[in-house]
Amino acid sequence: MLNAINARATDISRLINLLALLGLVVVIAGSLDLQFGFGEQPCPLCLVQRSGMIGLAVGPLLNLLWGMRPAHYAISILAAVAGGAGSVRQILLHIADPADPGYGPAVLGFHLYTWAFITFLIGTVGCALLIMWTAPFDAADNGVLRTPSHARALTIGALGVITWVTIDALIIGLAVLPECGLGPCPDNPDPGPAAGDIGGALLMVGVGIVSIVIGYLLDRRFSNRLASLTRGPDTATEDDHG
Repeated sequence: MLNAINARATDISRLINLLALLGLVVVIAGSLDLQFGFGEQPCPLCLVQRSGMIGLAVGPLLNLLWGMRPAHYAISILAAVAGGAGSVRQILLHIADPADPGYGPAVLGFHLYTWAFITFLIGTVGCALLIMWTAPFDAADNGVLRTPSHARALTIGALGVITWVTIDALIIGLAVLPECGLGPCPDNPDPGPAAGDIGGALLMVGVGIVSIVIGYLLDRRFSNRLASLTRGPDTATEDDHG
């Protein structure tokens, strides 16, 4: 009975972490779509917030890979505080002047740095609440690589979204070099090359599809390896039973 309760708590906590990662992927994909689809280059504070988003994703990523740990949530909280500070700084810069239209386009009436602050706030509160839920920690979860979920789609989704976050982090890191080089980034960067609305969206969708395919392949590889380790080497032969 206890094992069944622990397994259920593990699956629920994995699903929550997976959905959190998926939400962050959507937010990051939106900012990358503006950059590559419309040429909106990120400002220095925008890069601070993007870095905070990646840091916020580290906690759920570690939880899915290595198991639920309070320390993993703590990493996300620290990243959310740093990213939230960047968001607040940018908000205050633009509300100081009533005539300031703000930086970048507005989405549903709020600029992206305001949405980033809301995301960091939700992430901080969510991590704090999950730390108070001790059942997943008591289950001694070892992560999807060592103990795949009974729902295989959950394991494939976890590995796929983890890959997606990793690819986005690489894109963000590499995209900084043409804009900033090895020096400080410009406060108001010039527009960059744009692939257009459809081009940017297709790029983000393509990254998602590739990530899910890689997640499926990783699931097959680690599932086969785990199965072989569980069976162990055959010690009996037909001659032994002869």
